[in-house]
Amino acid sequence: MGLPWGCGRPSLTGHARGLLTSLVTLLLLRLGSAQLRVEGPGQPLTATVGQNVVLPCHLSPRKDAGTLDIRWIRDDISETVHHYHNGEDLYREQMWAYAGRTELARDGLSAGSLDLRITRVRPSDDGHYFCTVKDVNAYHEAIVELEVSATGADPHLSLGGYKAGGVRVLCRSAGWYPLPHLLWRDARGQHLPSVSQTHSQDQEGLFEIEGAVIVTGSVEGPLSCVVRSSRLQQEQESSLHIAAPFFHNAQPWMVALALVLVLLAVSIGLNIYLFLKKAAQATELEEKDAKLEKQAAELVEQAAELAWRRFLLPHNRVKVTLDPDTAHPRLIFSEAFSSVRWESQWQQVPDSQERFDRWCCVLGREEFREGRHCWVVEVEGEHRKCSWWAVGVARASVERKKGISICPKEGIWAVQYNEGDLVSLTTPRTYFSLSPVPMRIWVCLDCTQQQVSFINADNGVEIFTFTAASFNGESIRPWFLLEKPGIQLCLRDSTPQTLSPALGGSCPSPATPGSPLLGPAEAAQE
Repeated sequence: MGLPWGCGRPSLTGHARGLLTSLVTLLLLRLGSAQLRVEGPGQPLTATVGQNVVLPCHLSPRKDAGTLDIRWIRDDISETVHHYHNGEDLYREQMWAYAGRTELARDGLSAGSLDLRITRVRPSDDGHYFCTVKDVNAYHEAIVELEVSATGADPHLSLGGYKAGGVRVLCRSAGWYPLPHLLWRDARGQHLPSVSQTHSQDQEGLFEIEGAVIVTGSVEGPLSCVVRSSRLQQEQESSLHIAAPFFHNAQPWMVALALVLVLLAVSIGLNIYLFLKKAAQATELEEKDAKLEKQAAELVEQAAELAWRRFLLPHNRVKVTLDPDTAHPRLIFSEAFSSVRWESQWQQVPDSQERFDRWCCVLGREEFREGRHCWVVEVEGEHRKCSWWAVGVARASVERKKGISICPKEGIWAVQYNEGDLVSLTTPRTYFSLSPVPMRIWVCLDCTQQQVSFINADNGVEIFTFTAASFNGESIRPWFLLEKPGIQLCLRDSTPQTLSPALGGSCPSPATPGSPLLGPAEAAQE
């Protein structure tokens, strides 16, 4: 017969109770982790440089992920690629190398999809990514491996001179990722040893490889250079046939004579080809004449439009100054509020509803509701790959406190410089092939036509125009964004008579960090 409770039955010791509590806690954590599980593709993904790629990841079992904290991280540097929290993309923590290039697939969140889209893939994107998800009770992650590749150009073969009883042959090929292999083969497919082999990387991270081989008279038939990518299982090959006089039994004067004979034969053959082709070109000349007439008419139209701009822009120019009451605390200004630069140190300025605190932006003091208005923004300083600035206009009611997407939908019409490219902040972005990138830009606002235009101030050529902009009857103000050190944005207050490259002088220097200038509202408080 068992003992009743409290009558001789031994109680749990303090150690046993602690062990029991730990086991229960561990069990609850395991249950919570089981409720939130993330799965990746299970195998490496491949992407080509310049194209777009989607990194797949999803909850298992699938459920709505719209309210979760979703973060994509590079494992080797532990920095944020993209962060989504409770329905909002948080860009302040994002690595600058991925700025403007990532997008979480919102349409799949309700089904548990956490896919991340990366545009314009670069060699530096190669590696492992963590897809992490957490809520108040659990956390889980999955690894996605991305293998980036690029196929380079056909190998270029050239003669490097007479050396060691043979002929030195060089082979060069660029535009590869990852680093490829360079091999030499004779006509029978036998491999020949290289005497040297080097490689280098350009600013985009693509490899160029160069190798050399000494060929003697014992090598018969054409010589082939093969550049092979082990990741892509692809190769590029070029061949060269070297005439016998080039080998070791030839004297230098014989080599020179052979070169002269080869050039003479090529010249004769080219003259014969041109003579035969001349008759066929007669009909093509008539078509070219008609095409030239059309191009001449287009040039006349372009010249007229350029002349119109040269006349119109100065007459519609307005003086614009910066409004420090709206500025992010990392921005500092010149005394006349005509130039601004970014500093890593936050300035001691009052917080207000007018001040930007997510993006490093500032508005102009002027507000426009009607008419046409133009002003010049000049960029000064050392441009680097990480430089990031933008100029344009915004509605007076533009959001200051949330991490919005910078686009016309949010009331911002602008162009942006990002890592060497100039883009319009449309949805999706529009990239321009401009070299060099203009450092002096007209910003032209047409309130009547609801258009915003950007024009190269050095040559009067239009960069981009936003048409049918939705101003919604609001006042429009100049808008500026500046991230990263080394450059400053300047507003010119002189009124030139032409679009001359010289606007006169350099930017006034902004104030020293630690002693920021007060805006009108702050000065009143003082």
